[in-house]
Amino acid sequence: MSSTISEFCKLKLEIRDFLNQTSNYIEVSELQIKDMVKQSHYTVYHEGDSYDFYGMENESYWFPITLRNSVFVTLYGFLEHILIKMCKTLEVIKRISLSVESFIEDKNNYGSKVVKASNYILSVANIYFPHRLSEWTHIKNCGVLRNSIVHNFAKKNDRVKSLLPMSGITTEIKDITNEVLDFDYMGKAYGVSQLNFDNSFFLLSSFSKEFLNSFATLMNNFFR
Repeated sequence: MSSTISEFCKLKLEIRDFLNQTSNYIEVSELQIKDMVKQSHYTVYHEGDSYDFYGMENESYWFPITLRNSVFVTLYGFLEHILIKMCKTLEVIKRISLSVESFIEDKNNYGSKVVKASNYILSVANIYFPHRLSEWTHIKNCGVLRNSIVHNFAKKNDRVKSLLPMSGITTEIKDITNEVLDFDYMGKAYGVSQLNFDNSFFLLSSFSKEFLNSFATLMNNFFR
């Protein structure tokens, strides 16, 4: 029992440190995004009218999208890492003959690695897992978004469409612009409309924070 407590105490500390560091990083990165975009501003005058441009004509330079996506994918990857680590800890402590690797690789077990790891904890290790929490449902839905971001540059496939509308997600590029620049889009922020993001979804600044909160709630509930 003491070894179980010791190993899970280490996991709790690892999770706590990661969540604290990531929360701080999200705050800093959002400030950097705003500064970066605002610094790219320039004005074009034509026939007596002025037009605001932001140096974001190319997808690869659209900082809010690429940076927010990378933060979220890192968060999701850490959750996957922690759940599998829990499984391996339980496998050793409870002397389970079925390895978590074999369980995850078994084609008869459906779902993502995150879902399979939770099923291992619940059904193989016979340990409580808070799979009925709304936060767990949210995390599983986020897995669908993660796969689209990683494999298809955040395109709206059928699975993604079934989740929309979803808190922290927008399908309008102007919503990102408005959020970063703190104004309502009135058709004059050119340099944004040139982007080729048809049929895509975008993460708002609140999305990773909400995922982080769901992650923390899930872990707190598990360790209780």
